[in-house]
Amino acid sequence: MIQEIASDIPKKEVNSSPFRQAAKNSFFKLKSLTGEIRFQKLILSMMLLCILLSMPSETYEIIRKTSVFGPFPICPQEPEPNPFVVTEGLKPQVEFWKKIFSEYTADQIVLHDSCYVSVIYDVIDTGSAHFPNKNEASEALKAAKEKYESILANLPWENPPGMNKEQRRIYSLFKNLPESPHVKKKDAKDRIRLQPGTADSFQNGIIRSGAYLESMKKIFAQHNIPEQLVYLPAIESYFDPFAVSHAGAAGLWQFMKRTGKHYQLSVGNLVDERRDPILSTKAAARFLYDNYNMLGSWPLAVAAYNYGVQGMRNAVKSLGSEEIEDIVLNYNGPKFEFASRNFYAQFAAAAEVASNYQFYFGEIDVQKSVEVTQLYIPDFISPETLEQYFPFKTEELIALNPSIDESVFEAGNFIPKNCRLNVPVKYKDILTQSYAMIPDSLRYEYIPPGKGCRVRKGQTLSEIAGAYNVSLKTFMKLNGIRNPRMIRVGQMLKIPGEYMSLEERKTPSEPASEKESGDKPGKMHCVRYGQTLMNIADIYKIPVTSIAEFNSIKNPQKIRAGQMIMIPES
Repeated sequence: MIQEIASDIPKKEVNSSPFRQAAKNSFFKLKSLTGEIRFQKLILSMMLLCILLSMPSETYEIIRKTSVFGPFPICPQEPEPNPFVVTEGLKPQVEFWKKIFSEYTADQIVLHDSCYVSVIYDVIDTGSAHFPNKNEASEALKAAKEKYESILANLPWENPPGMNKEQRRIYSLFKNLPESPHVKKKDAKDRIRLQPGTADSFQNGIIRSGAYLESMKKIFAQHNIPEQLVYLPAIESYFDPFAVSHAGAAGLWQFMKRTGKHYQLSVGNLVDERRDPILSTKAAARFLYDNYNMLGSWPLAVAAYNYGVQGMRNAVKSLGSEEIEDIVLNYNGPKFEFASRNFYAQFAAAAEVASNYQFYFGEIDVQKSVEVTQLYIPDFISPETLEQYFPFKTEELIALNPSIDESVFEAGNFIPKNCRLNVPVKYKDILTQSYAMIPDSLRYEYIPPGKGCRVRKGQTLSEIAGAYNVSLKTFMKLNGIRNPRMIRVGQMLKIPGEYMSLEERKTPSEPASEKESGDKPGKMHCVRYGQTLMNIADIYKIPVTSIAEFNSIKNPQKIRAGQMIMIPES
């Protein structure tokens, strides 16, 4: 075969050399020694070896198993039906949290082992039927904890036959449980933990979830996020948009301010989009999408929601495993404590209970699904104006927009510029046309104030707010004050700026000399939004009392935007 192919190739004269001649001699010698067939097989083997050696080294990387972090392909086009299968090693944890979420209420305190959470020593009901006050309940819990600490401290682990009845009961709870270098049964006395049940709160969360769950599922489907992840708020906030943690995390998805802003959510005193169920869910989809992209596994992406991406990377590197079970049961890294260690199991349990709530709670009336669309507000607009030009009521807007502080909807206030307002989806087709009908005289811009206001001796926050024709609640929001009594003499307070209609901005203002002279009898002044009688008196350089008496105004704080006021002679 080789000879036939070679015979078809034209021969070419080449200069011989000692090296070529030696090679040629070796070639014919090898051929004569091996025989024709063996020689051909040898040549084929050598050719194959040359091909393999000439292949690039990256070829071997393809088949070699490595632990390399992203970027991975973000999400498969069609995610697995359930990428959160609970393995045997995690089942005890998941079953424990299912009981916490569905069986035990807030009054029932579960005494358990913090590592072997399925080891439950006792459940104590601290309700009023058993204890008349909280102090007695606390004492009972303390006594129970000390009791089991004593039993565990004196438990003869190596001598089961010598145990009494209660010791045998406790010993049996640990039967067949594996130990690890970090978790030993004999140290159980130091691991007793008290966990209150949450079945009542969890059920209320399921009721609330009905309003937005379908919309959340649609958002996750658009991002190719596994549907089970819509139940993550069940453990984060019980689906309460107003939930706030001690660390400052807020909303359904418990975003910190920095994280919310990173995912394009507006975070401020009057508008906090972390509390918006729709906008925050879109941000959560991107957040989880990023976690998956960096870690390459949905279980790791869930764990990173609590422990962080870098924390999970460290765990994988430390153990040399990307399996969530290995990490949960064996990782002992910094700050990977009870909450982080149990977060994935809590999620798996919550998803099971929430998605099959009829099995765990029976038939309950969940809130009716709410479908909304968004109305972009490019100007400062009063709630009264929206009611005038749109078919929905202010009460409806308050219910659909938990991200907007209720004080915004009070009379005389404005919905902030660039706000994204949730409105019923049935009005979707008329929004643009209706907004275009609002005249410039009812669209406002905000003119920031100059200096602030310094608190004088004897002043109250209510008096100061009234002087600027602003509600106390709005004034407190503006200055971040929670207790109106907690102000001090000399404290600088922010004062509201002035709202000017677009129509006024287009109209040239009167000369200052004419405004300030105030020497024309019968001059009329139209009160603008945010103006007080004190502001107007300053413009015309006359006392407030003169304007009030001239216009028969009994209460200087009771003037309204659009009101015409006569300015007396100086």
